[in-house]
Amino acid sequence: MGFSTVSDSVLGSLFGASKLVLTVTATCMIIPPLYYLYRYRTSIKTRLKEIESNISLVKVVRNKNANLNVNRVTCMELDPSFLSANSDWNMISLGTYLSQLEPASSSSSETKNKSGFNHLFLRKELEIVIGEFLLKTLGTTYGAAFLPMLGATSVAASIAGLSNKLSKFLAKCILSKDDDDAATDDTFDPLNLDLSLMELVSFVNLHQKAVTPDNGSVPSPLEYLSRGENAAGDLAYDLGDGQFPNTFHLEKDFDKYITMMENRILEKEGKYDPDDRSFPPSTPINERLLPGLHIGKGDLKCTHTKREGIEHRLLCVLLNKLCHNYYKLSCDEPMEDCFKVVCNGKECVFPEELIQGLEDTGHTVQVCPRVIISNFGMQFCVKEEDGSFTTIPTSVFLRTGIERSSDSKPAYFAAPHGGMDVNISGPLIGKGTNRPAWLQFYVSIGGLTCFHPDEDQDAPWAAKTSLADIYSREDAVRAIRMCAIVSITFNRIATEFNLPFGGYGILGMCNDSSTLIDFALRGQTNSYPLLSTGRYLNHIVSYLIKYKEELSSSGKSVVESGSKVVEPVINDILCLIKSTSQLPSDLHISPATLIGMSSRYEKSYGGSIFESTADAKSILREMADTAREYLE
Repeated sequence: MGFSTVSDSVLGSLFGASKLVLTVTATCMIIPPLYYLYRYRTSIKTRLKEIESNISLVKVVRNKNANLNVNRVTCMELDPSFLSANSDWNMISLGTYLSQLEPASSSSSETKNKSGFNHLFLRKELEIVIGEFLLKTLGTTYGAAFLPMLGATSVAASIAGLSNKLSKFLAKCILSKDDDDAATDDTFDPLNLDLSLMELVSFVNLHQKAVTPDNGSVPSPLEYLSRGENAAGDLAYDLGDGQFPNTFHLEKDFDKYITMMENRILEKEGKYDPDDRSFPPSTPINERLLPGLHIGKGDLKCTHTKREGIEHRLLCVLLNKLCHNYYKLSCDEPMEDCFKVVCNGKECVFPEELIQGLEDTGHTVQVCPRVIISNFGMQFCVKEEDGSFTTIPTSVFLRTGIERSSDSKPAYFAAPHGGMDVNISGPLIGKGTNRPAWLQFYVSIGGLTCFHPDEDQDAPWAAKTSLADIYSREDAVRAIRMCAIVSITFNRIATEFNLPFGGYGILGMCNDSSTLIDFALRGQTNSYPLLSTGRYLNHIVSYLIKYKEELSSSGKSVVESGSKVVEPVINDILCLIKSTSQLPSDLHISPATLIGMSSRYEKSYGGSIFESTADAKSILREMADTAREYLE
C-alpha cells in the first residue's frame, strides 16, 4: 500500500510537470502566429480604410468652363459645317463632354499625391460600368453577332476586353488635368473599331460557321413572314393562333385593328397616349463617374405619334403577309388559301396590288432607297442642371480599307442603316398632319427580311439621304414586287441554312437587301457599303433561279393567278439575278473599283455629320483622282 501511494504521488508529479511543459511549448508555438495574424488583420483594416478613403475621392464632376479642346475623340468629332447649319439644336461631341470632366477634388494636394491610385480605381470602376452598359445595350442582339469579332471566344469576354480599353481612355481623359500623361489631340481613339470591311465580314462568317443557333420551337423566318412580323412579342398582330383574319377588309378592318392594338397596349402597359411622340426616359449610366451622361434620346421627339407607329406596323403586317403569298405560289398552293386584303372592293393577293389599290383610292405612294447614320442603339445625351438634355451624336466607325498614299491615313466610314423607303399618305394610311406613313424594306438583325415600320428621332443627325430619285409609278410597283421576291429568297435561305439572325450580316446588311432591287431597276447604285460575300451571293442567285423554275413549273396556282401575275414576277427575278451577279462589293477595293466606290461614298454620306466623314471624302477623292489619271 505504501509503495503504491508513493508511486502514484511520483507519477502525478511527473504528469503535472508534463502538462506544464506541453502548455508552455504550445503557448510558445501559438503566440508568434497569433501575433502575426493580429498584425496582418490590423494591416488589412488599415488597407481597407485606405481603399475606402480613396474610393470616396474617385468622383467626377462636369466643368463646362474647362478646356474643350483637350480630349478629342477623333472619330466622333462633329463637323463644323454641320454644327453651324444646326446651331439651334442642343448637341455636343463626345470629346467635348469628356473634356468637361475632372476629378471632384482636383485642387486637393492629397488627391494630387494619390492621382496614380485614383487613376487605377477610376479605371477599374469605369471598366465595370462600361462592361455592364455594353452587355445590356449590345449583348443580346448586336453583341452576339459582332462582338466576337473583337478576338475573344464569347460575347462576355469580348465586352470585357473592349471595356478595359475604353476605361483606360476615359480615365486618362478625366484625369488629364492632374496627370502628366494628359490626353492630347493624338490620343489613341478606342471608339474607332480598327477593322476593315473584309475583316468584319470574315469574322461574321466565321462566327456563323462556329455557332449554329438552336432555335428549338422558335418559328422560322418564313413562318414569321407569314405572320407579318417577328419583333412584337405578345403584342404581335398575328400571334399564330388563327385569330387574325385570312381576308382583311382595309376600309372596314384597319381602324378596328388599330383600336384593338391600342387597347392591348393600354391593358399591358397601364398607359397609352395616341398623340405621344416622346421616347422612353433616358437613364443615367453612372452619375458619380460620368456625371449627367445618359443612354437614350433625352427630350427629342419621334417623327410620328404612337398611333401612327401602330398604323405603320399594321400596314407592314399586311404587306409582309402578301409577300408570303409568293412563296405559296411557288409551292403550288391553291390561291383560295392565300391571305388577301380587300382594298377599294378589289382582292389584293400580292403586295404591289395593295400599293396600286391605295393609289387608286387617292393615296400618294413614294418609293426610293434611303440611308441614315446608325448608332446601333448607343444614343447618348447629357442631362443639364435645368432638366433639359444635350444630345451627343454617335455612330460606329470602321475602316473602308483605303489609306491615303502620302501619309497612310485611313479613311473611315460611319455605319449606316439603309433600305427601300415606302412613304404613303392619303385618306386612310398616313392621314396625319405630321408626316406620311414611313415604311422601309430591309434585312434586320431581328431575323426577318421584310417591310418594317420606320419612324425615328426627329433630329438633323437622323435625317435621311436619298440614294436615287423618287421612282416612277411603274418602277415603284416593280420595286414592291421585287421586295417580295427578295424577302422570299432571303428568308428561305435563312430558314433552310438555319442562319443566325435570319442571315443578317451573312446574306448582307440592311443596305444590301434593298440595293439588289435598286440596281435591278436602274442598273446602278449609290449605296455604300455593300457587304454581301461571294459565297452567299451565289446562294442568292441559286435560290432566285430555283424560285423562277418553281413558278415556271407550278400548275394549278399559276393557272388561277394567270400570266399577268406570273410573267412580271419571272421578268423581275431575271433582273434580280443579273443585279446580284453584277453588284459591286466593298469588301476588297482595288484601284479599278476605287473610282466607283468613292462616288458611292460621297452620295451615301451627302452631309458630313462627323469630321472623320469629311476627311474620308477628301482621302477617297484624292485616291480616286490618282486612279483616274492612270486607268481612264
